[in-house]
Amino acid sequence: MTSNRLHHARSIAVSDAISAAQAPRLRVCDVNDFLSATGGGVRRYHLEKLAFFSKRDDVDYHLIVPSDRDATEKHGNATIHHVPAPQLGTSGYRMLTNPTRLRRTLRAIRPDVVEVGSPYLTPDQVRFALDGLDCRVVGFWHAHYPVAYMRQPVSKISPALGKLAEKLGWWWARRTYGRFDATLVAADCLVDALKGAGFDDVVRTPLGVDLELFTPRKRDTALRASWGAGDDDIVLAFPHRLCREKHLGALLEAIDRLHAQGREPFVVFAGAGPGRDEVEALAAAHARIHYLGYIEQRAEMARLLASVDVVASLSKTETFGLSTVEAMASGAAIIGADHLALSGLLHESRAGIAISEIDGESVASAWDELLAPGRAALLGARGHAFAMANYSWRTTFERILGVYRRVTATEPRGFRAPEATSGRVPRATPRTTWGPSIGALLDGEGEKHVAFPRRTASSSQVAR
Repeated sequence: MTSNRLHHARSIAVSDAISAAQAPRLRVCDVNDFLSATGGGVRRYHLEKLAFFSKRDDVDYHLIVPSDRDATEKHGNATIHHVPAPQLGTSGYRMLTNPTRLRRTLRAIRPDVVEVGSPYLTPDQVRFALDGLDCRVVGFWHAHYPVAYMRQPVSKISPALGKLAEKLGWWWARRTYGRFDATLVAADCLVDALKGAGFDDVVRTPLGVDLELFTPRKRDTALRASWGAGDDDIVLAFPHRLCREKHLGALLEAIDRLHAQGREPFVVFAGAGPGRDEVEALAAAHARIHYLGYIEQRAEMARLLASVDVVASLSKTETFGLSTVEAMASGAAIIGADHLALSGLLHESRAGIAISEIDGESVASAWDELLAPGRAALLGARGHAFAMANYSWRTTFERILGVYRRVTATEPRGFRAPEATSGRVPRATPRTTWGPSIGALLDGEGEKHVAFPRRTASSSQVAR
């Protein structure tokens, strides 16, 4: 087995070397307001992409990060540009609001392709920055925002206003993403949605999973014992941002229902967000409920996911569901929303229970079903097999690189001019939030075990 793996690894290395020698060097830059130090799937996408392209000789890769500092850092063959951006409240996110600063950075990079990952101010700022450059722009549809951030919140005030808000969101999408040279999406349902909204070049690009890291082999009985759970107990995890969009409230309501029936479920929460105080208070009041804070190390998240039996993924607006696929690869059964990308994932894999109504009653009912002996293990085994057969980061980024090369070989949809202006990217000493460097963050994501603290209402600070 080891010999086969070594042969496979050498074959990949030889293939990469041949590809790099044959293809012209491409300069690629990513810009995304959805990238944050405590983010979920978008953060993982960009870190994996950084790691992949930093080892390639045929791509000059640049990542622009909304940050608390003005700095650059190198990671292998990649360059990371920290651009100062104001923080959005306590969300952990920052928004690029200085088009002149972004313009100066992009014109110093002089990219062949820019990938834009957020829909608000960034598309117009990037177009302003690239005006006069021979550069293509590709969008990645990381958030289904006409529905998730327009219709759904406004519908709580008025369903009619919610529909109007969604129409406004699609108008903005066509005005921004619709003018890009191509748009990447991670699920089939989004291809249909965007083409139905008038988009021309929409490319399905599923995300990947580190299948060597996220595996049932990482199951840790000592970790389960620290939660008070034995081998036969069913432990449910919520490893997502603690917020309304992830339907944290539905899970909390389901827990209340079980407690009202005199039952004490095992639940583990891992994440940051505005619901932290409520989760901490719940963990302080119940011995079988644990809050672990935000888990930054991938190895620790892999150990967590392999050590639980069920993962609740309740968001109605997932455009892929990366944390859900990581849970499936780790052998966990899923209680998931029968909406958008998660719907297709659950029905195709048969790895969990899909619920249409995201409320406490539906979650509690699905939870009851998975408490039946062997049920969670069966669905978890299906999910692991499905993930192994379908998801790889290497495949993801090779497909994206193919899109980049295709659009650079065609006439741009937006603008074109002969020369870029020169410029220098300012450098400064890094400060906090992203840590010493993003490269160091990648380097530190090995197998080192970190003790999971039990967070309670008296905890002085939660890891972010």
